[in-house]
Amino acid sequence: MKSNLAHKHDSPQAEVVQFPKKGRQAMSDSLEKGFIMKSRLYHYEVEPFLSDAAKNVYSAIMGFTNGFNKPSDHISHRQLQGGKLKGSNKLSSGTVTNGLKELTWFEVVSVVERNNKLGNKYQINEVSLVDAFEQISASEIKALRFDNRCASISEALQLVVQSASTSGAEGASTSGASIEFLFIDSFKNILFNSLRSNRPLENHFFVYQETQKELILEQQKLEAEAKAKAEKERKDKARKLGFDEVIKLTKNTFANLCDLELWEQYVTNRSQQAKSRLTKNALNLIYTDFKAWGFEASNQSLKTAIAGNYTALFAPKQQSQGFVKQSQASTRMSEIQALIAKEESGHEQYGF
Repeated sequence: MKSNLAHKHDSPQAEVVQFPKKGRQAMSDSLEKGFIMKSRLYHYEVEPFLSDAAKNVYSAIMGFTNGFNKPSDHISHRQLQGGKLKGSNKLSSGTVTNGLKELTWFEVVSVVERNNKLGNKYQINEVSLVDAFEQISASEIKALRFDNRCASISEALQLVVQSASTSGAEGASTSGASIEFLFIDSFKNILFNSLRSNRPLENHFFVYQETQKELILEQQKLEAEAKAKAEKERKDKARKLGFDEVIKLTKNTFANLCDLELWEQYVTNRSQQAKSRLTKNALNLIYTDFKAWGFEASNQSLKTAIAGNYTALFAPKQQSQGFVKQSQASTRMSEIQALIAKEESGHEQYGF
């Protein structure tokens, strides 16, 4: 009797084969490698109160810390500016400085360690600014921050609490006007305590150092650019010019100083050899001489240089020789007139 093959099993029944989920795994890897999680607390309760400068600096710090799964990291002033890629936007030094001041004042970012070589070590804090702006008006917070009346938002809130308690003890109103009035009375003590304990100037001295470095670098950059520009102009004026370049530069300028046909012949002779080619410096000197000599004398100088195949232009000698001859003739005539007068004078004396 043949056995039923359907009842024979060499492997366990109901075996389930697992297939890898390639699509889900690839998506997970891409999120882990290229996604920076943004804090919801920051998004809803911090970012709406910050300026654009502070937001940009916060994003840069978040990229260096959370982007690499680090609680904090050393970040230089230039790294916060960004702009490494060609054509990308770069934050100015002032924007980074103002953004850092704002973030540290609101205690959104803390300076864990100061290091001038590696850059200060920054840490992002999970804080909320909602309560602060509910207790103090935005204008007052701005005044406290920009006038350096308080070193941080915590100190500003402490100031409000102290003002409120003082006003309650004296039976005064807790309105904004009374808080401002009481603040003026206690300003000296609070400022002294702030300077003694928190040392805001010392805390923010790194900002001053970074700003000074940026100013020095910018000044050095401008000086280098000016020096390079001057060197380029010097080389350009000393550069040997071809025939077409010289004619293009002097066609309009020399039209009233000399005959352009003679000038072109002279330039042609000078352009035959590289050593004798004209430069911009030479053209300036020739222009000055032509103005002093006049039209006819300049043409005579060009004719002399062309006929003798000279590279240099000299002042015409004819003009000077004519002047000498004229001077000599005038002197001779004066002598003759003197002799005639003397002779006539002698005859008169002799007649008496």
